[in-house]
Amino acid sequence: MCNYLLRFLFLSILTKASVEEPSMILISGQPGNFTFSQTFDISWEECILKCLADDMCALLQNQCPAFNPLALGPNYLTQTISGRLFKTTVSSSNHIYNLTYSLFICPKNTKHFQRGETTVVCIGLFFFEQPLCNNQAEASALCKAHNGTLTGRANSDEYDYMQDISNSSKYTSNPDSYNYLTYWIDGMSTDTEFLFEDLTHNGSTNYPWSGGTPQSIPTGYCLHHSGPHDSNVLHSPCDLSICCEEKGYVCSRGALCQVPPLIETYY
Repeated sequence: MCNYLLRFLFLSILTKASVEEPSMILISGQPGNFTFSQTFDISWEECILKCLADDMCALLQNQCPAFNPLALGPNYLTQTISGRLFKTTVSSSNHIYNLTYSLFICPKNTKHFQRGETTVVCIGLFFFEQPLCNNQAEASALCKAHNGTLTGRANSDEYDYMQDISNSSKYTSNPDSYNYLTYWIDGMSTDTEFLFEDLTHNGSTNYPWSGGTPQSIPTGYCLHHSGPHDSNVLHSPCDLSICCEEKGYVCSRGALCQVPPLIETYY
């Protein structure tokens, strides 16, 4: 037995930015009082298209369509518009449906990424002030000073971003003209595993290793990313700040951090 289905269109809100295709909120219930209604003897697909063309349409069907519209779906929609991330959430209270709009704003020189269905992080390179090259413990402290943690890549989009920002930093954040700059990322070794500060990037699953995931690394080694000249994740002693100083070779210049976005909420 199926209740009546009421379908209300929120055309100006629940719109997929990529294809400009409106979405519908499906609820079950009995029809109330409408000032005007009209009956159509047309197919369900034609009825949906007709309703989509009317901003004030509320659609009623007295039978459940064959494709089972009562299957549960997400109660939110995320959109990236002009580089800004928006999230629209639908909730109900006392038979009233409410829409909440959230705007995620990232700090300067960071970029938002969505991890999983609900987690939004802002990722960026943060640089040591003095000394310009420093160890992993100071990198972790640098992220925490910005209310964040060390992080690593969670997907290919984040990896491409890491490559881009590390490439440009060699020219914009290298006053002593080191040959190579490297950046601490999330991961510290023990005898049996890596420990991570940030649990949202799924450990080392998405790390590109040279020769595959290392099976054994001594305790006291930490992970770093060396920018576009080496696309792999590397490991070095956690207290390393400068390598081969007499040649001006490698400087541990900063940290890849994830920091929380500022969230503006509208009702």
